Amino acid sequence: MNYSTAIFLINKHARGIAVTYEADEHAKREIVKTLDQDIQVDDFVIVQSDTRHKMTVCKVVETDVDFDLDSNTKMNWIVNKVDTEAFKEILTQETQAIATIKRAELRQKRDTLRDNLLKDHMETIKALPISAMNGDTTETKE
Repeated sequence: MNYSTAIFLINKHARGIAVTYEADEHAKREIVKTLDQDIQVDDFVIVQSDTRHKMTVCKVVETDVDFDLDSNTKMNWIVNKVDTEAFKEILTQETQAIATIKRAELRQKRDTLRDNLLKDHMETIKALPISAMNGDTTETKE
């Protein structure tokens, strides 16, 4: 008997889940086990492995799969589901923060250039029709 499949004999809620380590749709699949009833196709899961930290991230490609109880291949556990929604929210917030920083940098650069380069010529610039188009005028800091 393959003792790594014993959970399927003692707990009727155990599930076989097909996962892949690769992004390629046709990549080799491995069947792993879990008691988590919420895992679905396209979820990312942390799977027990023989890598340096004994865990690897995989993508779920099929749930509740049949498998060979007589196979000699060890069946690893799913350690946990990866919370990609929380990660996506962090990335969204970071993107917003970077956009705000870039706008502030641009504004600061524009203001610095205006103050340093045009300071002595602001009256001449303000007299040009282009400086008042659309009702806006070039402002100077006092």
